[in-house]
Amino acid sequence: MPVERVRAARASRARDGFGIAEMQRSRLMSAAVGLLAAHGYEAFSAAAVCERAGVSRRTFYEIFEDREACLLAILGEAQARLEGVIAGMGLTQLAWGEQIRRGLWALLCLADSDPALAQVCIVESQRAGGRVQRVRQQQIERIVEVIDEGRLQGSRACTAGELTAEALVGAASSVIAARLTEITAQARAGASGAGRATPLRDLLGEIVAMIVLPYKGPAAARRELARQLPSAPAVELAKPAPQAAVSEPLASLPIRLTYRTARVLRAVAALTADGFGASNRQIGEQAGISDPGQTSKLLARLQTHGLLENTAAGNLARGEANKWRLTPTGGQLVRSITTQTETHHQKSAA
Repeated sequence: MPVERVRAARASRARDGFGIAEMQRSRLMSAAVGLLAAHGYEAFSAAAVCERAGVSRRTFYEIFEDREACLLAILGEAQARLEGVIAGMGLTQLAWGEQIRRGLWALLCLADSDPALAQVCIVESQRAGGRVQRVRQQQIERIVEVIDEGRLQGSRACTAGELTAEALVGAASSVIAARLTEITAQARAGASGAGRATPLRDLLGEIVAMIVLPYKGPAAARRELARQLPSAPAVELAKPAPQAAVSEPLASLPIRLTYRTARVLRAVAALTADGFGASNRQIGEQAGISDPGQTSKLLARLQTHGLLENTAAGNLARGEANKWRLTPTGGQLVRSITTQTETHHQKSAA
């Protein structure tokens, strides 16, 4: 796709007030997560993501430069969600060991709440290219810095080497990645009951004990192993992101949601707010579509997919104008578009 066309399309999306780009972006990212978790990085391509999402490749490249950009967006949102949870836990007021424990608890709970996303971020992203690896390295370095503060915990801690924290992060990551891979494999196979792997959060005590051992000694490590898990349920730390509920109605949408489709649906909603149907001409003018033929084709297509109904269908032979109205499914979709638009505008204004 020529660069000029991509830039023009992106500029058009930036000016559009419907927030469709955000919905399409969310849809593509969700499809990418599902694809990566189910089939691995080897199967990850723009074409495969588009097929899974029901979105055109042109739309993909208007939103993402390439598949790595899509994966970077997934990593960025996951990181922001984790940081948001941790920010609300007041960790800076706690001692070093407790900061490690609570921060790891948040990570494990979030991973338990969405194993597919965790598999993508922790396991599959390791197989990606340079840009993704640079972001991963930056994230690892931040964690290493936090753990390395353990060398300030007393005379024993001073004997720990500079590479201790890096080695501990590598070991903990390997343990979590192995358990995630096991969980994902069992999910693919449909395993249930006693044969299923234990939740990631059950690893908390062992991983924290491993981390504190070189800094605070065997007694502190044993205490960590003996501690009960935090009382806060995992679901409270891992509430779904607000936009997840917004994008859900689009998951099974039988057509590709474009700007023109959104404009027409919202035009029908606005024109029929008084309970009366709207004609082709009225809808075309409201939606900014100058070609009557294009308007007619789009309305017929939306009717075929159950989003619109023509209440004048029985009187067309006598020359009566069409009277289009939203079906219940069409109304639900318009409400989703409206909610997403408001969310998009709030983000832009923030």
